[in-house]
Amino acid sequence: MKPIQKAAVAALIVAIILIAAMGITAFAYHPMNTVMSDQGPVNHKDLPYYNTTVNGKKVEVVNLSLAAWGQGNGYPDAYPYNFNGTSYGAMTIYLPANADIHAKMTNYEVKPHTLKIELPYPSQWKRGPIWAHTSAHVKKVINSTGTILPIWYGNVAHSKSIWWNDTQAGNYWIVCGLTTHAEAGMYVYVIVSSNVTVPYYTIK
Repeated sequence: MKPIQKAAVAALIVAIILIAAMGITAFAYHPMNTVMSDQGPVNHKDLPYYNTTVNGKKVEVVNLSLAAWGQGNGYPDAYPYNFNGTSYGAMTIYLPANADIHAKMTNYEVKPHTLKIELPYPSQWKRGPIWAHTSAHVKKVINSTGTILPIWYGNVAHSKSIWWNDTQAGNYWIVCGLTTHAEAGMYVYVIVSSNVTVPYYTIK
C-alpha cells in the first residue's frame, strides 16, 4: 500500500474512533427517556406543609422544593433536563385544592433553567409538552421564576421562589420555560384535587 493510501486509511480509522467515542459520550450524558433518581421509584411520599389562618380563613401552605441536579455536584449521572433527578413526567405531585404553594427551584446544572407552572388544555396534559408548545397547548401560565442562572456563575447554586395561591382543582405541569427544555424532558405532572388532604408525590 502506498504511503499516501496508508495515511488516508489511518486518518479514516481515527475519525471513526472519534465519532464513536463522541456518540458514546453523548449517550452517557444525555440519556433520552431516562429517569434518574437517588431514591428510585416512589409509591407515595408526603410533602412538608403547615396550616395557618389568613384573613380568618384556614389555609394549607405547602413547601415544594425542586432542583435541577447537575453533573459533578453530587449527581454524576444527572440528566441535564430534570426536576429532582426525574424527567419526562416521571414525577407526579398531588396537591390539595385551595392551598397556597411556596415553590423553590435550585439550579445545580451548568445550564440556565426556570420553574414555570402551567395549566394545559385537558387534551394536552397526559402527553406532556411537545416541541414548540405554545398557547395552543397551554391554557394558562400560573407563575414563573424567570431564568435561574447556572451553577458556574460564582460556582454557587442559584435559587428562585414563586407562590401559587388558592390552587384550583385540575391537572397542571411544572416545566422549565426555556426553549426546548420542557420538550427535552424537563417537566413534572401536577394534580390538584379536593380529595388530597396531605400533599405528596410519586415517582414511577
